[in-house]
Amino acid sequence: MEKKISKSDKIKKISLRVIRRISFYYEALLKLQLDENDYISSKSLEDVTGVSCNQIRQDFFYLGISIGKQKKGYQVKKLNKELKQVLSVDQGAKVIVIGAGRLGRALSEYKLFKVRNIFVAALFDNKEDLIGECVEVKGNTAPILDIDELDDFLIKNKDIRIALLAVPEVAAQDMLDRLIGLGIKGIVNFAPRILKLPKDTKDVYLVNDCIGASLYKIVYQIYQQEQ
Repeated sequence: MEKKISKSDKIKKISLRVIRRISFYYEALLKLQLDENDYISSKSLEDVTGVSCNQIRQDFFYLGISIGKQKKGYQVKKLNKELKQVLSVDQGAKVIVIGAGRLGRALSEYKLFKVRNIFVAALFDNKEDLIGECVEVKGNTAPILDIDELDDFLIKNKDIRIALLAVPEVAAQDMLDRLIGLGIKGIVNFAPRILKLPKDTKDVYLVNDCIGASLYKIVYQIYQQEQ
């Protein structure tokens, strides 16, 4: 069993594999919508996430998450708080969306963002017919601004460090470079093109999340199996 890590070292020492599992546990709590005073067992978490109860207990021990009560499990309120701290979502996060077309709007209107303490501050586009509109999700209003306002907006809102990129593939790399130059530290790229961080870029995180890629993989695997 891995050595338990201290609270102060919790965030910086966790591998991405563990973070991925922790995100599954957190999502499970959100989906189950249990009362905060209820208890949930590692077996119940296994049923929802598919991660073995032994692995769940090991992860919780390693992260210093409070041990649950025998035969009852973990108190939902306390576990939810600790998982949020590990994932850093307890601090909340403001994001911007570049591209206010169908995909950009769909991302902005994702209702569970608010539950996860994530807020879309604004969308940006170059289409005049979209500029000036607003996207509303459960009381949060995000304006659609002209892409030319991006620089000033980020200068005035230095707490925004994450961007979702939903632009045509021909514009994606240039926009990525621009965002990094403006101080954005995390970008999720939804354009159907693999983007790369500029050379010598430090402390910037990029995720290429082409929506069709996973589906193509599944289609391929199914048809290969049937042949």
